Amino acid sequence: MNQNQCLAFLARHHPIRVALPQLLNVFGPGNGYGVYQAIEGAVMQYQAGNVVPQLLENLGSPAREIIYWNVQLAANFSTERLIASLTILVRSANEDFLAASLIAVRQIKSPRVPALLEALSCFPLTDEIRASVANHIDKQRQDQIP
Repeated sequence: MNQNQCLAFLARHHPIRVALPQLLNVFGPGNGYGVYQAIEGAVMQYQAGNVVPQLLENLGSPAREIIYWNVQLAANFSTERLIASLTILVRSANEDFLAASLIAVRQIKSPRVPALLEALSCFPLTDEIRASVANHIDKQRQDQIP
């Protein structure tokens, strides 16, 4: 099946709730040659109430690729329910997990996020990640000014 056939199949058959776990567990090594990005489009057809529980399960997966791509998807479903799982990944030694989960956390509108970012700034971080955290903390502070 090529990418166009895959996209056509997904368009004809989704959102079917029973397919969601398969979609969110399809990820493996490599970039998927564009199919992984197509999965994101298919997952966006689902309601957050169906996606978030599966994301929560997959963020604890033993498969590195499943975690990475599910963190990427979590940025599109910003809810406080994801904060605990994303907090673990934000503190990860895996820089890919840390960066992706930081992006996802920044999408969540919650009073818990600034505290998480402040705590994260105390961890050993790359200069790029540290600057990103500092910028987001500053943005959060500015947003709170009446």
